[in-house]
Amino acid sequence: MTTEERFERIENGWLDIQQALKTTIEAQTRTNQAMTSMAESIAHYADATDARMQRLEENLDGLIRAITAEHSNGKSTH
Repeated sequence: MTTEERFERIENGWLDIQQALKTTIEAQTRTNQAMTSMAESIAHYADATDARMQRLEENLDGLIRAITAEHSNGKSTH
C-alpha cells in the first residue's frame, strides 16, 4: 500500500466518522424535539386534569352542602 493510498484510506475513514456523527446529531435533535413536544403534551394533559378535578370538587362540595342543608332542615326521610 502506498503512502497516498494510506492517506486516502484515512481520509475516507474520517469522512465516514463525520457522516456518522452528523447522522447521530440529527437523530439526537429529532429526539430532543420529540421529548419537548411530549413534555408539553403532558403538561397540557395535567392542566386539563387539574381543571376537571377542580370542577369535580366544586360539584361534590355543592352536593354535600345540599345534602347537609336538607338534613339540617329536617327534610331527611331517614
